[in-house]
This record gives sequence, structure tokens and C-alpha cells, in this order.
Amino acid sequence: MFLHRGALDDENPYLKSAVLHQWIFSYELPDTIIVLTKDGDFYMLATKKKCDFIRPAADQLQKKASSIQNIHLLVRNKDDGNRENYDKLWKASGLDQGKQQIGVILKERTINLSSGDGILKPWETKLTEALEAEELTLVDVTAGISFVMSVKDESELDLVKKSSVLSNKVMKHGFVKKMEDIIDSEKSITHEELATMIEEILEDPTKINLKVPKEDVQSCYFPIIQSGGKYDLKVSAQSTGDRLSHDIICVSFGARYRSYCSNIARTFLVDPPKKVSETYEILLELQDACLSAMKPGTPIKSIYKAAVKFLQDRAPHLVGCLPKNLGFATGIDFRETNFLLSPKNSATIKEGMVFCLSVGLQDVELTEEDRSATPDKSPVRILLSLVIHHYFFFYFC
Repeated sequence: MFLHRGALDDENPYLKSAVLHQWIFSYELPDTIIVLTKDGDFYMLATKKKCDFIRPAADQLQKKASSIQNIHLLVRNKDDGNRENYDKLWKASGLDQGKQQIGVILKERTINLSSGDGILKPWETKLTEALEAEELTLVDVTAGISFVMSVKDESELDLVKKSSVLSNKVMKHGFVKKMEDIIDSEKSITHEELATMIEEILEDPTKINLKVPKEDVQSCYFPIIQSGGKYDLKVSAQSTGDRLSHDIICVSFGARYRSYCSNIARTFLVDPPKKVSETYEILLELQDACLSAMKPGTPIKSIYKAAVKFLQDRAPHLVGCLPKNLGFATGIDFRETNFLLSPKNSATIKEGMVFCLSVGLQDVELTEEDRSATPDKSPVRILLSLVIHHYFFFYFC
């Protein structure tokens, strides 16, 4: 199995290789080749500095009983273009003995092939030539890596908890305070400007008097703030340059603490019509129904099924307003796509997994009659989205 890491890419912090390196080493080692064999041998080809960084841990691991039998640290050799190192890796992979199946992170091979003058591009080129000559076949192991990393140990759960506490405090002492000040002073500000303020707090919690080292924290993504009748519940939604409207304000953001992610979202209703408040109450009950279904040993798809059943019994007209999924597993990887809380995901919830439950209702119709008790009488119909993470993470242990 080849578990390579290409160049550093701050724009893509959740590349599977980056997540894997953080999980294994608590650090990213760019431009590194890793080969893991069936016999339990671990090979790493990297610069001398990186090998020296790993060596103490490798020595400790080999003194203990482990599924990894031998750790081989190969130092980059510019003199022969790593020819000898590549030959060792090729032999370790069994490729010198005929056609083999090799596990790779398939989506990242294109990135690796364009990784510049390091050690990875020539190796990937060699692999491509063998692939074209039908000397090997590649198998994508991305999902397998996700399953291995999905169950958190005690130390990981502690980091997720601390990350979640940070998200909660930024919401309470950062966003809520700023939003109240903006509304009270009738200040004009865009969603994007307010999101920037929140991101600055996430990157430097001392701004709200939290004694958290700046080097330990990051923002999971640029905060999402929406209002004014235009809402998108997808995690890919973006804060726009539109002015903040004092009606229904949705906010979502997440903190990374020592690489472990958390997420929090809230909906703030400012002088809402009665139907909006009633729908929101249903949403809170819906979340409780989903939580009751989230138990170790149950298939993930049962969560969505529980949501549909609740709405069929409580408010059938809202069934069609459910999003395509109700959240995802999280950890070092913010959004683990193999563990989406979707209606077709047959994966099983296990003790130690961490989920972000994101229950929402989208495209709820609000007529002029529904809005008649409010001072603002804009369109006859708006797209009303309600989203809440009443609690921002759930783990099972």
C-alpha cells in the first residue's frame, strides 16, 4: 500500500494524505513516500531531516509488540536520483515478482505527478509506466483509511471536546455579542465582513479572553453567515457581500484544535412570524428524534429514516424540506464523506465515532398571510431555511 504525501497545500487541509499524516505523526511530512507491506514492513523515503524527525518514534515502536514489524527509513539521495531507494521500494512492494495489486489514495495521484522536483514525481511516473504496461493494478484505499480513522481513542476524543468547547465559546462570546451590537446600533455590515471578524477570533481566541495558544487553533472553514431570505444548508455555502438583514440569521463555523475539528451552527430569529417560530420548534424536536436514533450498532441510514418518520407523524408537509443528508462524521478530517448521515449509507455507528449532526429544513414556504403579523412585508414567498446544531458534536464511547 502506497500512502504518499505531496507538497504542502494550505488551500486543501483535508487531503486524505494530510489527514493521515496528522493522525500518524501529528505532523505533515510533505514530499514523502510511504510503503506499507502485507508483512507489516513500513518504508518511508524522505529527506534526512524528516527521517531524523521520525527515527525516535520508530525506535520506540519497534521495541513494542506491534502489527508493524520493521520500520525502514530511506534518506533521499540526489546523487543517483533515488534509483537505489526506488529499487528497494519496488522490491518491498513485490513489483519485481510480477503483477501486483497496489493500494493508493487514487485522487491524489494527479497532484503527486505535478509535485515538482521532489522525490514523489519520479516515483509516480515510474508507477504510471508500470500501470500502462499492465504490470500492476491500483486499488483506491481512501475509504479504508477513513474507516480505520473513524473510531477515536480517548486522547482523540479529548481533543474533539476541547475543539467543541472553543467553537461554543466563540459563538457565545464572539458572534452573539457582535451580532447583538450590530442589531442594537443598526449598523450596516455585510455577511462577509462579519464572517471575517469571527474567523479572526477563531484564529486568535485571546480576542475574547480565551487563553488558547494561537499555534494550536485554526478555523475549519471560512464562517458562513446568511440572512435576508437567501439560505443554503450545504457545507460548501459561502458568506456573501449582501448586507446583514435583521430577520432570520443563520451562522455556521468550526474550530480546529490541534488539527481536530468541531462545528457549530445556530439560527437567530429576530421578531419572527408565528409560523417561523412554530417550524423552528418542530426542528428542535426533530433533532431530538435523530439523537435518539444515534446509537452504536445501528446503521447510519437509520438516522435519516428516523427524521422522515418523525416528520411524517408530526408535520408531513416538511418531509420534502429535509436536505440530502443530516450531517457527517468528523475528526482530523472535517467532513468524512464515507460517513454522511444519508438515507442510503449502510455503514454502522461504532463506539468512539464523532458526528456533526446538522438537522435542517430548506425551502419552507412562507406566504403573505404567514408574514402579516410582522412589520416587514417583503415578498409573497421567500426561501426560509432553518438549521440548528443544538449541540455541536456527538461521540459514542
